[in-house]
Amino acid sequence: MPKEWFIVTGGSGFIGSALCDYLLKKYTDEGVINVSKHTYAFSPKSIAFLEKEPRYKVVFMDITQTAEFYKLLSEKKVKKIFHLAAETHVDRSFLYPQDFLTSNLLGTISILEAIRHMKEKPLLYYMSTDEVFGEKIEGFSKESDPLTPRNPYVASKVAAEAYCHTWYHCYGVPVIIGRSMNNFGPRQHPEKLIAKIITRCLSNKPFSLYRGKSVRGWIYSYDTADAIDTILEKGEIGQIYHIPCTAYKNVLEVCKDITKLMGKEELFVGQEGHRLKDDARYALDTTKIRTNLKWEPKTGWKEGLIETVNWYKTHKDFWEGIYSP
Repeated sequence: MPKEWFIVTGGSGFIGSALCDYLLKKYTDEGVINVSKHTYAFSPKSIAFLEKEPRYKVVFMDITQTAEFYKLLSEKKVKKIFHLAAETHVDRSFLYPQDFLTSNLLGTISILEAIRHMKEKPLLYYMSTDEVFGEKIEGFSKESDPLTPRNPYVASKVAAEAYCHTWYHCYGVPVIIGRSMNNFGPRQHPEKLIAKIITRCLSNKPFSLYRGKSVRGWIYSYDTADAIDTILEKGEIGQIYHIPCTAYKNVLEVCKDITKLMGKEELFVGQEGHRLKDDARYALDTTKIRTNLKWEPKTGWKEGLIETVNWYKTHKDFWEGIYSP
C-alpha cells in the first residue's frame, strides 16, 4: 500500500477522472483517493477504468461534512489535495442557486477547515474558472484583475476563492488557485457543448444549438491535469495561475470543426433560443504560468478533437441509454 496519498475531490467527474488517471500513471509510489458524491451527472462507468488500479480508492462523501473529511486526512498520510468537486453547469445554477452555494462554497470552506486543524497540513489546489472575471470583450484578464461574477455558479466560485485566500493568510493553510478555461475530452457529460455535438453525430440525430457566437478558450482535459500537477509542483503557495488554452473558438466554429471532422455537417439544423445571461467572451492572460512555470499545453485543438471523438466512438456504453442524446 502507498505510504502517501493524493486526494482528488470530484474525481468521478470529467476533469477529475482525467486527473486521477494522470496522477496514477505519473506517480507510481503514491495512491489516489477519489472523494466523490453521487449527483445527476455521475455514472459508475466514468471511473470503472480506474478501479483496476490497487493504488486507487474511491470514498463517497459529501465534502460539506468537515468531520468526515478531517477523519480521512487523519487516517491517511495525504500529501496533496486537488479540490475539483463542484456544481459547474451554468444553466442549472439559475434554477438551483442554493445547491451551487452549498457544494462550491460550503464544500470548500469545509475542506479548508479540515486542513486548518491538521498538524501537518497537505497542500491544497483549488480549481477555479475564467468566468470569475465576467465578460471580456477585448484583451485578456490577468490574475490580479477585479472579479465580476455574473451568474450564481460564478458567484460561488468567487466566494470560494476569497475563503482560500483568507484561510491562507489567517491560518496558514497552504493553497494555490488555478483558473482554467473550457475543457473537452473523454468522459464529459453530453449536456456540454463538444460532448453533445459528438454524441448527436454518432447517433445520427439532427441537433440545434443556442443562438449566439460566444467565444471560449478550449483545452484538452489531460493537458489541464498536467497543468494542475505543475502548478502544485512548481507554483508559489498563496498565488493564482491561469492555465492556457489551445484555441479560442465560438460555438459555431466548434460545431463546424466537429461535424466536418466526423462527416456529419448535415445534422446541424441551425440555432434557436438563447442561453440565460450568455457572456460573449472569456479570455485569460497566461503569461505567469508560461514564464514562471514554463508550462504550455501539449495537445492541439484538432488532435484533442480526434482523441475525444475516438473515445466516444469506442465507449458508447458510457453515454447511450444513461445519457440519451
